[in-house]
Amino acid sequence: MVVPRTAIVLAAGEGKRLGGRKIFVKVQGRPLIWYPLTVLHLIGVSEFFIVTRREYISDLSRVVASITGPNAFNIIVNEEAWRENGHSLVLGLKRLGLRHAFVSMSDHVYSPIIPMRVAAGYHGWEAYSVACDATPDYVDVDEATKVSAIPPLLHSVGKELKSWLCIDAGVHAVHDTWYMVNEALSAYKGGVLKLNTLVRHVASKKVVRVEIFKGIPWTEIDTPRDLEEAEKGVRRGVVDHVISWARR
Repeated sequence: MVVPRTAIVLAAGEGKRLGGRKIFVKVQGRPLIWYPLTVLHLIGVSEFFIVTRREYISDLSRVVASITGPNAFNIIVNEEAWRENGHSLVLGLKRLGLRHAFVSMSDHVYSPIIPMRVAAGYHGWEAYSVACDATPDYVDVDEATKVSAIPPLLHSVGKELKSWLCIDAGVHAVHDTWYMVNEALSAYKGGVLKLNTLVRHVASKKVVRVEIFKGIPWTEIDTPRDLEEAEKGVRRGVVDHVISWARR
């Protein structure tokens, strides 16, 4: 198993439902983005490419440096955040070069076991991989991104899917950087590129692998209710799980 030593973290969202600046919202005393960064650093990621808003740079740099040290991350500014998270990924891919890398959402809290599973499942034919939970216990399924697949091939993703196999856990991996960038050029719609749109487009080429798991804790924090559950509800167990790994 080869674990990628690089990661792209998508952190340009505004997070209006949480009052804005979502990546800095405190979850059990820590900024939300601390969780995916810490987990990826724990499993061996030594260089981060973090795509974010210009107004977040100063505060974000302090958070990242406290985890990785001052020389292990690159801040990439998405000056047009309205173009959505697929565009943020493209900006990250263009800086990444020809390397395998994890791709992580910044508002997901997940066990280190999940990215390790994604890395372990790599076969060589896929351009992109998506971790997917067949038994999602700690997310609002109505709000989550559904995945349609016949393993190992992912067929489609989207919140609107009526028939689905599992839920996107927000941990991906890119294996063929330039293929993804080139395919993205034909996937933009009106200058906008959502990540789900890009994944669907590439999946139609039969080069996206789904890594299905069960019973591994993860959650996402998108609404005030999600945050409340992470502080003192059913999702707190996920947060405690990650913190326990960080303390080892």
